[in-house]
Amino acid sequence: MISNFKLIGLKKGQIPIEIGYKIAMRFAEKSESARLNAEMLGLMVNDPNVKPEDLALIQAKTLVIAGTRDVIKEEHTRLIASRIPRSELAFIKGNHFIANKQPGRFNQAVLEFLKG
Repeated sequence: MISNFKLIGLKKGQIPIEIGYKIAMRFAEKSESARLNAEMLGLMVNDPNVKPEDLALIQAKTLVIAGTRDVIKEEHTRLIASRIPRSELAFIKGNHFIANKQPGRFNQAVLEFLKG
């Protein structure tokens, strides 16, 4: 899953996540929980270096799904969807964690995509 391909696609609310990442990294060697937290936060903090032109190489039908109040900028999400040839874009009311916070709406969007 690619939720972002450049850090510039993140909203400014990302700063607390970066602080949490640095704290988790500091304790990662001493705590398995901190290591796992650092690993997860690292996915949000470190630039994945996916080039927009690389997205055009995705051959599978793809659902790009985001929350209406996501940490990823809407224009960035739209750019990702526009670069994937067989993609569909869905916005669900909620934040970046819509799969967890809005499972019914998220699952419905996925089911509609899979049926289509």
